[in-house]
Parts: sequence; structure tokens; C-alpha cells
Amino acid sequence: MMKKWVISGPAILNPDKTAESVNILVENNRITAVSEKDISSTVKIKSSGIISTGLINSHDHLLGNYYPKVGNGPYENWLPWDNDLKSAPVYQERCQIENRDLYLLGAYRNLVSGVTTVSDHMPHFVAEPFYDLLPVKAIRGYSLVHSVASFALAWGESIDAEYKKAVDNDIPFITHCSEGFDSETVQDVTNLDRKGGLGDHSVLVHGLAFSERDIELIKKKGASVVWCADSNMFMYNRTTNIKMLLDKKVNVCIGTDSSMSGGENLLYEMMFDKKLYKKLYAEELPDETIYRMVTANPAKAFRLAGHGEIKSGYVADLVVVRDRGGSYVNSVVASGLRDIMLVVINGLPAYGDAEYIPLFESLGVKYQELVVSGVEKVIIGDLLGLLRRINRAVGFKKEYPFLPVKY
Repeated sequence: MMKKWVISGPAILNPDKTAESVNILVENNRITAVSEKDISSTVKIKSSGIISTGLINSHDHLLGNYYPKVGNGPYENWLPWDNDLKSAPVYQERCQIENRDLYLLGAYRNLVSGVTTVSDHMPHFVAEPFYDLLPVKAIRGYSLVHSVASFALAWGESIDAEYKKAVDNDIPFITHCSEGFDSETVQDVTNLDRKGGLGDHSVLVHGLAFSERDIELIKKKGASVVWCADSNMFMYNRTTNIKMLLDKKVNVCIGTDSSMSGGENLLYEMMFDKKLYKKLYAEELPDETIYRMVTANPAKAFRLAGHGEIKSGYVADLVVVRDRGGSYVNSVVASGLRDIMLVVINGLPAYGDAEYIPLFESLGVKYQELVVSGVEKVIIGDLLGLLRRINRAVGFKKEYPFLPVKY
């Protein structure tokens, strides 16, 4: 049975343009019309919020989301942080929880912040059993290695073999790159290129040690970079040379990393990045640039056809945010958890304010009522049951800043 409905609002926001008083027709999982004229449908929703394409989190480890952060940096590279993590009491606490529930926890962290698609940097054999259970979309088509240096975790095959998979299947090849300052890691870009892993399918995460030569080579090869500023500052008290990357027009995306090293969620990350950029360079990072880094840029980097824009024929991934009264794009970039009014994934509502209950019911979407950040909400799945299962596993009521749920 076809799911057909219309949503309208004061404005729709795209990476390159804004349109006011527009109607969006959704049929099954696709946007089939975007028009200023009225569109006929038995299910019609008029929103007071700004309608954006769904947000894309370009780097997370869903299995690794928990709280609090762990670390006593700054570190030389990721390995001593990982050793500190594995020896921390909170890691032992996390190990009491089933992998399924950790995956769900990470997915809900993303959903309530307006994320519709997430790049989960984990080997396929670990991740695939859980992707069909999640309330958000995890990117399924990718090849990967953990990182470039000799002490990388054994994820995937060799760099050249994984990159060949990416080219042959037109999927991204994802790796941590230049995450540290030891003598080997600072040569990551050169070594990645030498080993056949640097090209237009490459997605390089972190890039703390990128030199100007590295960045020029990345641009020449057409690779993309993921910026995880909060995690970088927490672990290393440094981040990538984001200004040079942007000045040289490298395709840059924003990721959160896991909550055990990174910020609360993608909304927090956007504002953190904006403040950090001003602190580092004494100039503003435009909201429009940040917005592209969570929409169109990752759609390009991860080769997500039909994503990253509100356009007829594109996948119906949408987020509606409260109108903050300034620019439309600022309403997205500066939004908090309370401002996420509705999230639509593959044409169906997944999360939203209680006022959207009629939409869920009209489309036959089962939901759970709850209070998030003091606002009455509805959500797909069983988030409250998940939180109670985790409480039983760890033996007490666990609280998460990234999921401020009343229960």
C-alpha cells in the first residue's frame, strides 16, 4: 500500500538555496514533488518549523557510544587512548551491555539530534547483524581499514584491496588517517597514496597531522575529509587544519566520533566547531559552510545518490527544526535537542514532537510516547525498554547527556 502525504512549512532549506511556503509530496520513500502550489493528499501536515534535508553524521562508532568520556590526554596517537579506555571502570561497565543494545543506544543518540544517516566505522562482520534493528540508517556500502599505520587494528584486508573494492562497487573507502603525531602517523597520507588507497573514493577521518603538502595531495586526488573537532580536542588538544582544507576546497564533512571521546551529538558538534574555528582563526565559520558539511558534502563523500537535498526524486529523509527567528540555516546549525520537531526517514516519521502523532497514526507507524529534554515526544521502537534493559545490565539507573529522557 502506497504511503502518500504532504508536508508544508514556512521554508525549506537546501545546501544551495532556500524556498519559502513550499509543499513537499512524499510517496513511499521518495520525494515526488516540491511545489509552491497546493498539492492534493488525504494526509497533509502543516508545520511551523524549517524543513531541512536529513542530517548525516559522517563518523561514529555506534557500538562504542556510552558515557562518560574516557581519557587523560593529550595523546601521541589513538593507541594509548584506547589502552586507557580498555582499562577504565566505565569500559568494564559498558561490557555488561549486549552489543545489540549498545548499537541501539548509539542509533538513538543520532536520531534525537536530527540525524537520518550515520557512517558507523566498524567492520562489516561486527556491524551487519544490527543494522536492520536501528531507528536510523547506517551506511551499508563501504570498504575500510581501521587506520594506515603499522599498529592499526586488523579491520578489512590490505589498503589496496579495500580501495579496489570501493572503486569496483562505487562505495566509499573509509579510514582514520593522520590521527596523531608519532613519526609513522605523520606520514599517513604519503603512505596511503603509496599503498594505493588515496583517490576520489577515499574518506579520511581526523587528519590532525595533515601538512600543506598532504592537503594539496588530498585535493588533487579528490578525497574527502571528516572533521571530528570535539573528539580531537579532547584526545589531542589539537585538530586538523580546517581553514586550509576549506580554503583549498577539499570536500569536508562533520562527524561526532563516539560519545566516549566526542561531543554529545551532531547538533552539539556543529556549534562546537563554529566556536573552535573562531577561537583558532579569529573569524567566523559561516553557517552555510557548516550546513553543507552535514548534508551535501557527506552525500558526495559517501556516494549516497538521492541524499543531501530536498528535491523531486530524492530519498525522503527530512528534519524539521524550530524557527529560531534568524536565518533559516542558523535555525538548523544552532538548534538543540528541544528544537528537533520531526525526523522523517525513508518517507516515514521516526521521531518528533507529540503534535505529530496524527502523522504517525495516519501512516500506520507505531510509536512510543516519552519526554526528551523536557519536551513531549514520540519515537519509533522501544527506547524506554532499551534504557531499562541497560539499567538492569549495569545494576543502576544510567543517565546520558546525549539522551536526556525522562523515565
